[in-house]
Amino acid sequence: QIVASTLGITPEHVIVRAADTDAAGYDVGVGGGRTTVSLGAASLSAAQEVRTKLLKVASEMIEAAPDDLVMRDGRIEIAGAPGSGRTVTEVATRAHALGGPVSGTGAFTGAGVPAMPGCVAGHFIDAIDIPVFAVHDCEVAVDPETGHVEVLSYRVVQDVGRALNPRAIHGQIQGGVVQGLGYALHEEVTIGDNGRVCQNGFETYRVPLALDVVPVEISLYEGAPSIGPLGTKGAGEVPILNVGAAVACAVANATGKRIQELPLTPPRVLELLLERKRDLSLPHIAETWSDNLIRPHGKSEGSK
Repeated sequence: QIVASTLGITPEHVIVRAADTDAAGYDVGVGGGRTTVSLGAASLSAAQEVRTKLLKVASEMIEAAPDDLVMRDGRIEIAGAPGSGRTVTEVATRAHALGGPVSGTGAFTGAGVPAMPGCVAGHFIDAIDIPVFAVHDCEVAVDPETGHVEVLSYRVVQDVGRALNPRAIHGQIQGGVVQGLGYALHEEVTIGDNGRVCQNGFETYRVPLALDVVPVEISLYEGAPSIGPLGTKGAGEVPILNVGAAVACAVANATGKRIQELPLTPPRVLELLLERKRDLSLPHIAETWSDNLIRPHGKSEGSK
């Protein structure tokens, strides 16, 4: 998308070839949510170099100053004169004939952050300082008889800097929340007396299934400062971070008990409910305990 936008062509015309690590220098890595930021910045830099070369050749072909030209819809034209100029293919062919293949090179490093001797990627926290903020809010129903927790609704507001592809970010957030629900409610690991993990298959290690998925109401916040290309920030890792806290806060509100352990499986929640019942020794508690499901909210604000 970034290269296509810079060169005025469609993303379908951009071919990405995998690079061999022997042919590239050390960088600060693209781990987790830094892929678009790192690769995007390097791609933007390379595409801008190609753009400059093509505009120089096009200016001679069209007899117009490079600053008066725009690249759009696969053409290099005079600004304000749609249909003028030449196609990018024609200009690239001419540039190739004059000086060989048109290419550009781009890289992305944190300005002012010296490389650490003997360390390839260990200092990327300092080199890529792009904090991302998010707020998660959920509503749950807790069954006082079984301890089952059902997530009724889920909302996310996430700082994305600039959303180049909102649909893709929505998919990342929806997927991250579902993964987080597994962490919050289902995926338990216990060690038996023999020192082995008791949950050794999907029958005992439960992950979220289709019926556990909750449609997420998503709001993307744009405009926060970012050193990423075109103002972008990472969006892939962030959605999973707040889910456990948001669900735990909601269940804590429902049960009146502090949550200190995940996942909130029915046996664990039922234990909390029984503890509360023991704590509340008033005579009328037993009469009201089987009333309607408790539906509190949980909210988590966090940053990465």
